[in-house]
Amino acid sequence: MHVVARPEASRTAIVRTFRAADLDGALAANDAVGWTGRRVLFDYYAARADTALFVAEADGEIVGTGGATIFAGAPATGWVHGIVVRPGQQRGGLGARLTEAAIAWLRDRAVGAVQLLATDAGRPVYERLGFAAGPRYGSFASPAVARDPDVVTRPMQAADISPSCALDRVATGEDRRGFITALASSAWVATRSGEVVGFHLACPWGGGPTIAGDPAAGLALLRLAATVRQSSRNLGLPEANQAAVQYLDKLGIRADRYVTRMWLGTPPRWRADMIFGVFNFGVA
Repeated sequence: MHVVARPEASRTAIVRTFRAADLDGALAANDAVGWTGRRVLFDYYAARADTALFVAEADGEIVGTGGATIFAGAPATGWVHGIVVRPGQQRGGLGARLTEAAIAWLRDRAVGAVQLLATDAGRPVYERLGFAAGPRYGSFASPAVARDPDVVTRPMQAADISPSCALDRVATGEDRRGFITALASSAWVATRSGEVVGFHLACPWGGGPTIAGDPAAGLALLRLAATVRQSSRNLGLPEANQAAVQYLDKLGIRADRYVTRMWLGTPPRWRADMIFGVFNFGVA
């Protein structure tokens, strides 16, 4: 029987809270697994009080990273994200330890459910920690969508934040007002007869959540997202949003990779048919 040796660095590594001096090492660890260009994401999360970042350190080197974000509410919800372990230290339990650190931080803040988006490689790790698997999200190329004359898209204004948050709460079951407000200056809304029927946040790292009350508004926002410079990356879309997936399929656009939504506890009730894009493939 072939036995895979447990990496020595995994046994001796410590998992601790991220410090500003860890940034270059954290980015190098992410680069090592192909997650490049993540400096802006680290800068954004490190500045937020509702997020904690973690690193795994072995012999002075950052060999892994992870994060946790909490969305306020009754109850609050939490997300584990950015679990990365350098190739030479994988299969030694560091991914699980980073995940456990994120879970502990979230549970200290009394979240009702802990959620994450798992790659195929990471899913067995999370299943061993007790996570249940749900629907998949695909990564799709941004489409060129025909204009709908009944839907108007324009930059988000202050008065649009509350109706956008209300739509988001129906779609996700979560209170993400803090993130929406923080990114409102780069956000757009879709309106019909003057009423907000959807929104898109153009995140500084590319992509961004897109929420709409109906397929016409959602597809209009997809068209917008494809033209906004910050949103040039692929969009994350739940498979269960059949209207969007079928539209993309007709254009010959199919997912090039998938992640699985997983959770501990009772997840919030969400509406996949209203979700046309996600923050990133770490936080839906």
